[in-house]
Amino acid sequence: MATATTAQVKLHNRHQVLDHIYRHDGSSKQDIMRALNMSLPTITQNLRDLEADGLIQGGGFFESTGGRKPKRYMFNSQVRLAIGVRMTADMVIVCAVNMHGTCVKRASGRLPYAHADAYYHRICQFINHFIRSLNVPPSTILGVAFCMQGIVSADGQSITFGKILGNEGLDTSTFTREIDHPCTFIHDSDASAMTELWLDPSIENALCVYLEPYMGGAVIIDGRLRQGSTMKNGTIEHMTLVEDGAPCYCGRRGCLDAYCSARVLTGHRGESLEEFFNQVRDDEYTHRRVFNNYLDNLALAIKNMRTVLNCDVIIGGQVGQYFTNDDMADLKQRVEKLDSFPDCSLTMRKSACAPDQDVLGAALTFVRAFVDEVCGR
Repeated sequence: MATATTAQVKLHNRHQVLDHIYRHDGSSKQDIMRALNMSLPTITQNLRDLEADGLIQGGGFFESTGGRKPKRYMFNSQVRLAIGVRMTADMVIVCAVNMHGTCVKRASGRLPYAHADAYYHRICQFINHFIRSLNVPPSTILGVAFCMQGIVSADGQSITFGKILGNEGLDTSTFTREIDHPCTFIHDSDASAMTELWLDPSIENALCVYLEPYMGGAVIIDGRLRQGSTMKNGTIEHMTLVEDGAPCYCGRRGCLDAYCSARVLTGHRGESLEEFFNQVRDDEYTHRRVFNNYLDNLALAIKNMRTVLNCDVIIGGQVGQYFTNDDMADLKQRVEKLDSFPDCSLTMRKSACAPDQDVLGAALTFVRAFVDEVCGR
């Protein structure tokens, strides 16, 4: 076995100390010494270096248990910021996210989408103005991540399938010409799943189903988002549910999106989801019938998905926000009735349904990479 060099040992100790502080925000020297079995001089030197580098900061003092009050050390969550962006058919939303995954500033504006230079120029202006409003040095910004309604390339630099907004072929260079920070694309469902993992690190294996106006999915395996070599893992919206069925925006017929997107519940009546579910809760016959059909289709889709990937199911998106515990129990029962195996052991729960979940998740791609790097994960 190769012997570690002094530099490697020092770097390992630095990573260990910083990782402990990040995971246990508000640690004293004694806490770190007990947890890591490190000498006090080693810990003291690492704390000095990390504080000088701006990665940690003092956070007051703990109560004394006899003698001097122990100093509290905290990870500097503002040492870097990441920007998440969502562009939809009629709106742009931008969030700045700190190193603990918290949105520290948000801005939005109405702007009809157009796959045109003039539109992208205005988006760049909006983002640049937002970044300047943060009043931080340019080096603080890790990058700008766009959550996209479309499939992105493996390197996150272009849109390979963009039927919803008609932006196939869009490249990040369109933005980096005006934005002086790294830019990347991520599928909006994958971005939502990133937030799912961030908020609940205990998730190991799960199929995420996001019931948005244009629905989508994501796959989590071994606690990590698994997008596949062509970034198409979890594109459940284009699973064929009904042969030669209703038309889908992709150009084919019978896709799941045509039966389980949010548009199915609201599209032909011009209602909001809130209005639709108010009618369902009032047990109005037509709305209840539509919802029952919706749940039947969703249950069949989940049964089919779990035939390939037998794992937990997380239900989210705009429709998922309105699901009650009774709705979730009802959906689970419908899936179990369809299952080919009597011991299906289905675990199903609601998504975090965090505000701007996909925008936060997009920014978290930069946050996670930075935290993993400085903590040596």
